[in-house]
Amino acid sequence: MSFHSEVPELLEVFMDTMEEKERWVTVRELREFFGLDISTGQAFAGFLQKIYQGPFFSCRFKVVRIEKFQDTSPPYRIIRKYLVQVRPQARKKDTLSLTPSMSGSRQQTR
Repeated sequence: MSFHSEVPELLEVFMDTMEEKERWVTVRELREFFGLDISTGQAFAGFLQKIYQGPFFSCRFKVVRIEKFQDTSPPYRIIRKYLVQVRPQARKKDTLSLTPSMSGSRQQTR
């Protein structure tokens, strides 16, 4: 399976449960937390790589760093860990503060 539509939601549930704004995670940790089988690992890894490369607007988290390390037990695989953190929210413009100055400038030009 290359992608599950639930992966962004599962990541949010995981991070909310851990109550941390920043956390190192591995695909294995995510799979074990939700009790999923090995076949879902590619979906998690693909999504984490995607939010590392750029924002995924329906997910409020981003991956800011990926590190590789070698497993200490056979078969000595290379494992990636992902530093996941809350994505800063976009600033909202205050439309009320812009309205009076705009109306004042219109009155002056008339």
